[in-house]
Amino acid sequence: MSAGFFDNMAPTARRSLVVTAIFAAIAVVIYLFCLQPCESQLARARRTLAELQGRQSQTNGDLRSAGTVKKDLADLEAALEPYEEAMLVPLLESYAMRAKTILDPIALGAGLEDVRYTDEPFRALPLPRPMPRQLHTRAAVKVMARGSYQQAVSFLLRMERELPLVSLQQFEVASQSTPEAQSVMFVLEWPAKGGLTRK
Repeated sequence: MSAGFFDNMAPTARRSLVVTAIFAAIAVVIYLFCLQPCESQLARARRTLAELQGRQSQTNGDLRSAGTVKKDLADLEAALEPYEEAMLVPLLESYAMRAKTILDPIALGAGLEDVRYTDEPFRALPLPRPMPRQLHTRAAVKVMARGSYQQAVSFLLRMERELPLVSLQQFEVASQSTPEAQSVMFVLEWPAKGGLTRK
């Protein structure tokens, strides 16, 4: 646009052209310094909203399945209960003392007399990979008693029926003068909890 063209315009047209140019400049300034930053903030807000909605839908799904998860957990705990109860837990820091409280009624029911219990060395179990948090072991308890061979076998059969996870490591019968009072010895292995690999 030449200066002559601008001079030849009517004053009102000149004013309207200047006002239009000013408004156009103001519009450009408003767009560059106000609208463009707002658009980038709006895009960030939309991304954040999408992330939050995704989290909310995942949380809602977790809440909907919480009843099923609780039921599954209760079923697993019920299935593990017999194994947890079978674990030999020390009494007064002695596995033999705990075994005495469990085995005395079985030994007396079988007719064994003078029953004595002592702790034996533990047998190490192979470690699985990856390492579990809770380690398990086999606690060995030696049981010495007097009785007949039939009473010793009756004791073993009762123990096998009532304590199926206890295994017999060793069984000896030493003959005495009377067959009803043989010296019998059992080494029993119980499942027991070992240490924790991490806290």
